[in-house]
Amino acid sequence: MQEKKDKSGEFVDISGSYNKSDATENEVTFSRKKQLKPPKKKSGVKKIGIIAAIFVLLCGSVAVAAMSGLLNPSKVETDDSKKTSEVGHTESGASILQDESSEEDDTLSYEPTGKFTYDNKVFSESLLRVLDQAVTAKYVVLYDATSDKIIFQRNANRKCYPASTTKMLTAIVASKIISKDTVITVGDEINLIGLDSSTAGLQEGMKMTYEALLDALLLPSGNDAAYTIAVNAARIYTKNDKLSNEEAVKVFMELVNDAAKQLGCSGTHYVTPDGWHDDDHYTTAADLAKIAAYAETIPIIKASCGKAEAEWELIQDSSSQSSGTSETTDSDDDADGGQTGLPTSMHWYNSNAMLQSDDENYSKYCTGIKTGFTDEAGTSVVASAEMDGHTFIAVIMFGETLSKKYNDANILFTEGFKLYKLKYTYGADSSAVTE
Repeated sequence: MQEKKDKSGEFVDISGSYNKSDATENEVTFSRKKQLKPPKKKSGVKKIGIIAAIFVLLCGSVAVAAMSGLLNPSKVETDDSKKTSEVGHTESGASILQDESSEEDDTLSYEPTGKFTYDNKVFSESLLRVLDQAVTAKYVVLYDATSDKIIFQRNANRKCYPASTTKMLTAIVASKIISKDTVITVGDEINLIGLDSSTAGLQEGMKMTYEALLDALLLPSGNDAAYTIAVNAARIYTKNDKLSNEEAVKVFMELVNDAAKQLGCSGTHYVTPDGWHDDDHYTTAADLAKIAAYAETIPIIKASCGKAEAEWELIQDSSSQSSGTSETTDSDDDADGGQTGLPTSMHWYNSNAMLQSDDENYSKYCTGIKTGFTDEAGTSVVASAEMDGHTFIAVIMFGETLSKKYNDANILFTEGFKLYKLKYTYGADSSAVTE
């Protein structure tokens, strides 16, 4: 398989931008007093009279302002807030501006779960050499959430293609916008998927909750589900159901890339919601660890990624009734070659072999999270495992083979949990490597 030349450099953490501090109330008051400062003293009675007149006027203004404040203090405070808000000097002014801007209120925010610093001193040098031989994937990260450290890595900050691991970030953004019980109707956006895509078997007219649609995205890795989620999330976010499919996808991907930036993923740029290959659609193993860690803080995503399989009853109406319940993704054809109706239920299995109890790579400690494959990206898995309150995330990108990518993850988990004197097992209760 030919690999594309890596054009990216080393990973650079995003640092906060510098903002000038707001002017203080004293500065505003001083400015106003300076403007009202009387001219220099001149000789003559006329000048004394002018000064006296100014003094009387000032005293009168102060008295009126004081009386107004006593009679209606809230009005004075509000008026002052409005004045200062125009130049952004007070917090009250800022809140008024936010209230006037619905766009500001709708901004999606994401807080990184950790610093993800790399520490190559956790494992002994001899074990690092053994792991370097045993783990075969090209891009690798083992992240210890307990210590908030990446404790093993290979090309962690080099550009790679994410394939369907993209769907973790698709799920993150959509779950900020759509509630789990929201009913979504599958539309013609599913025709945007690429040829030979992995699908969940969705058909136009199907109605299901977002929670069910998320399973369609994360278990069978449905590209059709990715586009349905992206288009509907964008229309909900913009409050514009007239957006075309293409316009909606563009809006959604802007939200996705903004989320990546907020999570500190400076080596990531996504073009599609499903991970279909594009030369400008890329990430790094280190960034995927950050995305996976954040995804696991969202209960609906964590639950979905941890399912070995899922079955959902579709929401029925008069236009989508079928003669019987189906657990397949294909509807029956009538005598004229047309469809008699849509399935009434769907059943999906998770593509992550580490969750399938009959697979040699299975581990009861594995909790998710997402697989991926394209010719350009190779085969990959971002996996998580938990034991006694400790969590590890293994990012395995461009695995040597389908089976070896899981073996890589299991080897890393085994050695990681040993740090806490815990025995991680997988397959036929085999152990990993030893020094």
